[in-house]
Amino acid sequence: MNPIITVFSKGIEKSGIKPSKVSVPSDIPFGSEVVNHLGVDFFHTIRGRAIPFGTGLKLGNPALKVVPFVGDLMTLGGNHFVHAGRRNMELLVICVNNFVYRKIGGQPAPSTPVTFSPYSTFEEPFNIPHLGNSCGAVYTARWTALHTDELANSIAEALNKQGLSVIEVLSPGPNYYTKIEDIESNLINFYYENSVIKNGEDPKNARITPEEKIVVGKFTDKERPTFIDSYNAQLSKVLGDKFTPYGGKNG
Repeated sequence: MNPIITVFSKGIEKSGIKPSKVSVPSDIPFGSEVVNHLGVDFFHTIRGRAIPFGTGLKLGNPALKVVPFVGDLMTLGGNHFVHAGRRNMELLVICVNNFVYRKIGGQPAPSTPVTFSPYSTFEEPFNIPHLGNSCGAVYTARWTALHTDELANSIAEALNKQGLSVIEVLSPGPNYYTKIEDIESNLINFYYENSVIKNGEDPKNARITPEEKIVVGKFTDKERPTFIDSYNAQLSKVLGDKFTPYGGKNG
């Protein structure tokens, strides 16, 4: 069983939300045998399109708790994420980050097979919690795949938030072509051991660099009107009794 899906199942249980009320669009190709036991509606979308797919699900049935799983958030799907945050669309975005550093905190990572990029990467990665917070997300967090209790608690909290939440899950694999199920234990242990929990840290201070330990934790937890709430408020103001509120928090 994939450890992230296992923790997600625990998070749903902790949230008190029935699985039948949860819908998951994913651009990560989890096998059917991995997700069948969840008891949720699970959709495989094309790469980078889980968030707009999830937006359609939420607008079609506001009573759903929609959880896009994304693995390509800041390339093909970055613009969708930005606008979901701006609108405060009620989604829980779980970004599975497979980014691989050879070093963290000055220590060399366990050896991994050579990939097609012999010079690794010189580009600085996005600070996903900071980007989410800047775009308007009401809840941001980051954990490694081995912070199982903390991750399950964050998922439970975010499922009960009204608005856009984003949880980054660090789950590095040994190379670019590794299946999501094939997580190398010594590598993920390295990331877990070289992380530091800083709950409440300003997410702008949570960027990932090879020179420092990875900052994990729950960073922001706030309130603001959701897209549907803002829509209802504006059209009620303009149209008065002629307007029938759409969906709302309770569907």
